[in-house]
Amino acid sequence: MRAGIAGLLPRFKNSEDRDRFLKKIKSTIKPIYNLQKEASDFIESSLNYEGPLRKNLPPHLQAVYDQMHEVKLRQQRWSDGLVYFVSLLQGNVKCPIGGIFRLFGTVGSLCFLGLSKKRPLRGSVDIFWGVELHPGEIYGAAVANAYELETETAQYPRIVIGERTIEYLDVSTKNPESDVYSEFNRNLAKICLDMIAVDFDGNYILDYLGHGFKENITKGMHDELFKHAIKFVNEQLLYWQKKKNTKLSMRYNHLFSYFHAYQEIIGDEPAQQNIGADA
Repeated sequence: MRAGIAGLLPRFKNSEDRDRFLKKIKSTIKPIYNLQKEASDFIESSLNYEGPLRKNLPPHLQAVYDQMHEVKLRQQRWSDGLVYFVSLLQGNVKCPIGGIFRLFGTVGSLCFLGLSKKRPLRGSVDIFWGVELHPGEIYGAAVANAYELETETAQYPRIVIGERTIEYLDVSTKNPESDVYSEFNRNLAKICLDMIAVDFDGNYILDYLGHGFKENITKGMHDELFKHAIKFVNEQLLYWQKKKNTKLSMRYNHLFSYFHAYQEIIGDEPAQQNIGADA
C-alpha cells in the first residue's frame, strides 16, 4: 500500500523540488482552511442568540425564546466547496424563517469576508426538497439545483437568491396567525427580504453591502470589511483589464459597480475609476 501511494506523488529530483511542491500545496490549502475558520468564528459571534435579551427573560419565556431559535444550520464540505442547509419542515421547528436568516448571515458573511481577504467566492440560496441521509450529508434536489444556480447564474462573487426563496419569504410575511411564533416568523421574513436586492441582470442577490445586512449581521465590522473588499475588487478589475481578459473584466466590473453604489454611504475614499467601470 505504501508503494502504491508513493507512486501517486510526483518524483522529486532533489529536496528543493520537494519543498517547492509542498509550498504550492500549502498555498492552496491554507487559504481555504483559514477562510472557513474565520467565517465560522465571525458567524458565531455575529449570530449569537445567547445574548442579554434571553438572560433578562423569565424562565418560561426563555423556553419560548429557545424554540424560536432552534433551527440549526448544517454544513457539508467537499474539496473547496461548502453546502449549508436547514430544515424548514413546519412540524419540526416553530420558527423556520430563523433558518433562512441564519443561512443568509452565513453565506453573505463568507462572500463579504472572502473579498476582504482576497479569496473571492460565489454561491446561491434556494428552497428544494432534500434528505439528510447521514449527519451532515444531504441528498436531493436541494443540492443539485443550488449547484446549478451557483455555477450557471452566480458567475462571479455574489450570492444569488432563487425564486422559491423569495416566494417563501413573501408568503411568510402574510401569515395571519397571531401566536408569538408566527409573529416572530413574519418579522424575520421581512428582515430577510430587506437583505435582498435585484442585480443588474434581474436576478435576486443577497445584498451584503446594504443597510439590512449591516444592521443585523456585520454591524461594527461592516465598514472595515468594505474598505478591504473594495480595494481588492478594484485591483482585480485593473489587473484583468490590463490582461484584456473580457470575461473576468466584465465580472469584476459588475462587482465594482455594486461596491461603488455603496461607497458614499460608507464614506470611504473613492476607488480608482476605470474605463467602463460604471457600464
